[in-house]
Amino acid sequence: MLTIAEELLLVATDVEGRNLLSSNRNVALAGAFLSELALRERLTVDERKRLRVVTGGPSGDPLLDQAFALLAERQGRKPKDILEKVGRQLLQPVLDSLVRRELVRPEPVRLAGLTLTTRWPVQTVGARDAALADLVRVITGAAEAGPRTGALVSLLYAVDALPKVVAKELRPGLPNREVKRRGKEILAGRWAPEAVARAVQEAAAAAGAAAAVAASAGGSS
Repeated sequence: MLTIAEELLLVATDVEGRNLLSSNRNVALAGAFLSELALRERLTVDERKRLRVVTGGPSGDPLLDQAFALLAERQGRKPKDILEKVGRQLLQPVLDSLVRRELVRPEPVRLAGLTLTTRWPVQTVGARDAALADLVRVITGAAEAGPRTGALVSLLYAVDALPKVVAKELRPGLPNREVKRRGKEILAGRWAPEAVARAVQEAAAAAGAAAAVAASAGGSS
């Protein structure tokens, strides 16, 4: 079974390999790991909005163990302050795992012989289609959100990517505002990692504000 983080990255990459999470990919990815570790009662976010370790020990999944180690060493800090950095360290391991599973493949984007970036087009569509189908059923009200799907919907809503991932052709007649409304409802639902999704929302907002400040400073120099 894929981790929530692997599933997030898979559905948030279009079939041609473009990133649908934009600059919030690292934040959302770390939030996905924190969500799964919270669901497994390994980590939690306490009433002071700070990370707290619940129980240690290996999980049997190398990606989750790596994420746990990175997050646990930041115990006592607010997730919104550390998710970007943790996600940056976990992005390549998750992509590598998806490549090993033959779900995506690396495709360098070159110009004049130089590699500018790498796209990750979908290689095997089955797992991505199944995950998207689960999201569509929840968004359209055909199914209730379970913990994993609830985590995915909430994280995608938190970084304002839900209408992009659950594209219009997957939900005929359901406008973006209704998709966002449903995402907000699920985020407010009573399931374990709600505080995590809130922290992702705060981290994404903080990152956006920092980027705006940087752009303003650059434009005035």
